[in-house]
Amino acid sequence: MLTLSILYNSHNTSVALTRNHKILFAASNERYTRKKMDSSIPISAIKACFRECNINASDLDEVVFVSDPFPKSLLEYFKWYTLPFVKTKGKFLLWIKNPVWLIKILLSGTVIPFYIASELYPIVRIMWELRGYRGKYVFVPHHESHLYSAYYTSGWKKCIVACFEGAGFTKSVSLYYVENNNWKKLVESSIPDSPGYFYQLVTSILGFKPLRHEGKITGLSAYGSPLKAYKFVESLMCIKDGKLKMNYDLYLKTHFYYQINKKLPPGLRKYKREDLAAAFQKRLEDCLTEIIKNALSGYKVDKIALAGGVVANVKLNQRIREIKGVKEIYIHPGMGDEGIALGAALHQTKTFVKFNNLYFGSSYSNKEVLTAIKKYKVNYKSLKNIEKEIAKLIAEGKVVARFLGRMEYGPRALGNRSILCRATDPTINATLNKKLKRTEFMPFAPVVMKHLSLKLFKNLKGSEYTAGFMTITFDCTNYMKKKCPAVVHVDSTARPQIISRSQNPSYHKILSEYYKLTGIPAIINTSFNMHEEPIVCTPDDALRSFTTGELDYLAIDNYLVWVE
Repeated sequence: MLTLSILYNSHNTSVALTRNHKILFAASNERYTRKKMDSSIPISAIKACFRECNINASDLDEVVFVSDPFPKSLLEYFKWYTLPFVKTKGKFLLWIKNPVWLIKILLSGTVIPFYIASELYPIVRIMWELRGYRGKYVFVPHHESHLYSAYYTSGWKKCIVACFEGAGFTKSVSLYYVENNNWKKLVESSIPDSPGYFYQLVTSILGFKPLRHEGKITGLSAYGSPLKAYKFVESLMCIKDGKLKMNYDLYLKTHFYYQINKKLPPGLRKYKREDLAAAFQKRLEDCLTEIIKNALSGYKVDKIALAGGVVANVKLNQRIREIKGVKEIYIHPGMGDEGIALGAALHQTKTFVKFNNLYFGSSYSNKEVLTAIKKYKVNYKSLKNIEKEIAKLIAEGKVVARFLGRMEYGPRALGNRSILCRATDPTINATLNKKLKRTEFMPFAPVVMKHLSLKLFKNLKGSEYTAGFMTITFDCTNYMKKKCPAVVHVDSTARPQIISRSQNPSYHKILSEYYKLTGIPAIINTSFNMHEEPIVCTPDDALRSFTTGELDYLAIDNYLVWVE
């Protein structure tokens, strides 16, 4: 059974392909269009999938759309545009100050034309791209696909499965007790009660882009005091009768005041942005851990699997792991919308997979690599043992971009589309951010070999699997803080990628050779991309980013590239 799953109606569209309980391909459309968080119909990703797997539409046995089927999907559109208005008793004057919300209100009465444009047209366009396919089309809902992505890849048959997001149509929070694929709903919340909206608010009022820069807020929060602005933030979101509830009146007033005036409301101006970030971060942690504690209290289960865009928040995930009674945690590595096409495919085929690695994207031939190298007229040489040379260069303080094999699935670079450098000098953060034109508040993440990880991080037990994919932070040991200060945040935590040789032999060898040379157990791994661009995909992307970013070397397959 060859199953193609497509997410076409999202702020980050994606596709996945499975065959006989095996993942063949999974990637976001943004990697191919080069538009960060691309919401367009994922035609480019479909074409890349067919190219990588050497198939065409007539080979497919089943196509899955991540959406509700008609007429339920039309009903969801009505709910999406009217539910917040109804729940807030029509705070109309607040809404119409913002043209986006005014449009939504107007569309709530004439939703069918918009439904046709955003739901039916993409389906028709995709069906045209898949002409030659003669099988059936299946629909799997957005929010549930998040849940499926976590459960089917957790490695557990019995656990609590939770999704925290902005909204999958109307649903924003859900927790289930699952045993042998039997699902029992424990908690559910819908918009406007949304942890995603809550965190998007602080992202927006601090001058960043919602749905894109929430990670900067998480990093910024470590520099502030969570208690100074906590009373105000506490009034925005609470847990009532076990469910998450938003004070949407206050939310709208705060949001629209900033949108109109481009400054914080008077009551918030006395707080530093670090303190506001810290307060929002703490309130998110407090509310979501409370929901989980309530869910755990009635069941003899100590494992929790998570998905949804909110659990891209690695500090939140650490707090969930620290809940008494949680012995094991797993965060699906494609936790945002980039992962739900895969979740829908796994559910449709009832495929249970425990990841060894996440290299499910596109790969490129030696000819394509050489063509890109020659196009940019750079210096290069081929090396039989390029890993040893990379380790030597890193030890000398050089910054080396690495491009190898298939691209990673999910939002993290995990060695095949990464930038690597030594973690011994904390000033490298400023240097590297300048080269990459980034403005970050967090240190870069470390990659470490599995057999050394217990020496570096506290409380790893129960998180080893998910720590292979940079989805959770840990408190660092004194040894780690002393040896690798560049990857330890001001709160003494780090977000590691912990790898074994079987996951990526070349990547592991770089670490091993570096350790032999220096005795240092970790190196910096950050995503190979320029600021506000997706992670590189093709050899041409890699050469362009390398030359633009003024990096020292590019190790692309077995070629070492540099510019004099």
